[in-house]
Amino acid sequence: MNLLLSVFGGLLLTAVLFAAARALRLSVYWAAVIGAGTPTIAYVVHATRAWPGLDVVTLHVIAYPTLALLLFQMYAKRPERPGRMHWAPKLLVAFFVAITVLFAGFVHIASNGLPPALAAKLLPGADTQRVHTGFAGVVAHSPQAAKVIGHRRMMEHKLDRLGWHVEVSGLDRLSPEHEQLTRVDIRDPSGAPVGDVRVTLDLGRPGQAPVMTQPLREERPGSYQARLMLVGAGAWLARLTLEGGGERIELEHALGER
Repeated sequence: MNLLLSVFGGLLLTAVLFAAARALRLSVYWAAVIGAGTPTIAYVVHATRAWPGLDVVTLHVIAYPTLALLLFQMYAKRPERPGRMHWAPKLLVAFFVAITVLFAGFVHIASNGLPPALAAKLLPGADTQRVHTGFAGVVAHSPQAAKVIGHRRMMEHKLDRLGWHVEVSGLDRLSPEHEQLTRVDIRDPSGAPVGDVRVTLDLGRPGQAPVMTQPLREERPGSYQARLMLVGAGAWLARLTLEGGGERIELEHALGER
């Protein structure tokens, strides 16, 4: 479910239920209870079936009762024939709407990153390289997820220490229909090719042992190549192993559904 749709759709439902309860001559208190309780319970039930994360659930279960509380405060002591609303409740409602939009935007960016068009305008280098704009901490909280992140950062640290720049081409075009030339170019900080590196590519299904291991030959200094073909359709995981400079570096890349 879209975050902004669920937040503001639920807020609209809260206001509609509050107005409907008042139209049925229920007290302001019970109108607020119905307006807050119905969308909150409905969203919690939905979240138990498709868990979106504790931060997203918290945003929803706070937003709906807060709006109901504002409506209760605004109408609890108003006469049956209301006149012009005071500026203070209007300011309070505007402040609440602004805070809700801000929090929903933060949660959306944390989970999905900035939209590409907006990232290209706000972030340097977005027009020449892929910029990751999602928050690093927004991941599944599990021992396996922690191991994956720790391993990845350790490999990145090794590359930074060696000063290597690794560029892989042809890997995303692998298919079971025909062979594809896959090339790995390794350069040092000055741009010079890095030779005498043992480069191996393992291909396997996610969560399973590799079904194919292919060493890449150094066709020219710093450029390692091999012609590869997948043995079947579906999701594949490629693990690139670099051994050189006294280090062993493993880089993984998901090839997706084919």
